[in-house]
Amino acid sequence: MITEKIILRLTFAVALIFALSQVNAKIVYQKEGSPHLIQEDIIIDNKDSIVIEPGAILILSPDVDIITNGVIIIEGTPEDPISLLPEVSEVGWGKIEITCPNKTSKIRNAKIVDGTIQSRYCDMEMDNVTFIINQTLAWNNPVVFVIDASVNFINSAIYGNNTGEGFQMLNSENVHVKNCFFSKIPDAVELTNIVGGLVSKNRFEYIPDDGIDLNNCTNTLIDSNIIIGAVDRGIELGSENNGNSENIMVKRNVLVGCGVGVILKEESYGHLINNTFYNNTIGVKCIADNGTRSGSTMNIQNCIFYNSLENDIFKDPDSEIITNYCISDSQLLNGINNIHANPMFIDALEYNFNLQEDSPCINAGDPDLPLDPDNTISDIGAYYFNTDTTGIYENNDFLQSIEIFPNPFVAEFNISVSNKFHPTVELFSLNGKKLSATIKKVTEPGRNKITVTPNSKIESGAIIICNISDQSYNSSFLLYHQ
Repeated sequence: MITEKIILRLTFAVALIFALSQVNAKIVYQKEGSPHLIQEDIIIDNKDSIVIEPGAILILSPDVDIITNGVIIIEGTPEDPISLLPEVSEVGWGKIEITCPNKTSKIRNAKIVDGTIQSRYCDMEMDNVTFIINQTLAWNNPVVFVIDASVNFINSAIYGNNTGEGFQMLNSENVHVKNCFFSKIPDAVELTNIVGGLVSKNRFEYIPDDGIDLNNCTNTLIDSNIIIGAVDRGIELGSENNGNSENIMVKRNVLVGCGVGVILKEESYGHLINNTFYNNTIGVKCIADNGTRSGSTMNIQNCIFYNSLENDIFKDPDSEIITNYCISDSQLLNGINNIHANPMFIDALEYNFNLQEDSPCINAGDPDLPLDPDNTISDIGAYYFNTDTTGIYENNDFLQSIEIFPNPFVAEFNISVSNKFHPTVELFSLNGKKLSATIKKVTEPGRNKITVTPNSKIESGAIIICNISDQSYNSSFLLYHQ
C-alpha cells in the first residue's frame, strides 16, 4: 500500500516549512501501486487536472476532501473499473469538490463508497457510476450536487441507507438523468431552476421521502420511470420558494405504493399522460400551498388508477384537475370518456402491469393522442398492449412466463420459462457493453431452466441488464450483483 500526503494550498508560513509538498502539475493515479492511501486533503488552486486511470483504487481517510479548480477525470473501463473507498468503513471520507467554469469533468465505470461530489460551474458527465452510502449523511447533504452547470447522469446507481439526499441539480438548461437506479435515498432526484430537463427510464425503490422532486422547473419531461415505495411522494412538482413549475410532462411512469403518486403544488401546471398508479394512498394530488399561493392545475389523460388506498385524485378548492380517458377500479372519475372497471393487469401483485388481451384499457385512450407503436388508438396506462399478431407468440404470454432468481445474485442466476419458448439470453453492462457468459439449458416438465454464469468481471454492487428474446419479442431485466 502506498501512502500519499498531498497538500496543495497552504498559508504562507506553512508553505515555507512544507514547500516540497507543493504540487502544481497534473496528478495521475494509476492501477500500478494501488491501493493508494490518501490521508490528507488534496487541494489544487490552479486549473490543473486530476486523472484517475482504469483499475486504480484510492482509499481515503475520514473527512479527506479532493478540492480542485481544474477538472477531474475518473475514467475506468467495464473490465477495469475505478474504486474510491473509505479507510474506515461506514464513516466516510468527505467529498470531491470541483469549481472549473466552462470545462467538463468525467466519471465513468467507477464505484464510489461513502463519498460525495459537488460541482460548481463545471459540467459533469457520469456513466456507469455506482455510489454506495453506508455512512450517516446529514438530511440536506446530497450524494451528487451540480450547480450552475449541465449534467448527464446515465446508467448509474445510488444505493443509500435512508440518510442524506440523492442527485441534486441547481440552475441549468441541460440535465439528463437516464437509465439509473436509486434505492433507499431521500429526494433521489431533485431539480431546482431547471429548463428542459429529462428524467427517463430510471427505477426508484423504497425511497424514504420523494422519488423525483421538481422546483421552479419548466419544459421538463419525466418519462418511463418506475417508482416503488416512495414514503412521501413519488413525483413532486412545485416551488419550495424558488418559483412555480410549468409545462411539466409526466408520461408512461409506473407509481406503486407511494404516499402520493404525483403531487402538483404552489401555482404549478403539469400534464400527466399514460401513467399507471397502483396501491398508492392517493394517486394524484393538486393543491395550493397552505394558503400562501394560488392553486395548481393538472391535466390527466390515459391514466390507470388501481387499488388506491384513500383517493385516486384529490384537489383543494383553489386547484383544478382535468381527468379524461382514464380508468379507475373504485369510481367513475369526472371528465370525458372515463371508465369504471378493473384494468386487468397480467399480475399486479408481481408488478406486471402489462394488459391482458381483454383489458378495457386497450384502444380506449384519447384518439387525438399519437397512435401506439402497433398503429392503433392509444391504450390507457403506461404499457400498451401490442395487437400486432405477426409474431408467433403473444408478447404478454412470453413476459408472463419468465421467472428470474435469485436477484441479487452472486456467481450465477437462473431463468425459468415455459417450454413453448426457446429464448436467447444476452447480458450487458448498464453502458451497453456486451458481457460474456456461460449459458446452460435444461428441459424440465413444462419449463425450460436456463443457468447463466457471467464470465466477464462484474464488480460487487454493479447492476447488469439481462435481455431475453424469443422470435420478435424481447424483454430486459435489471439484476444486482452482490
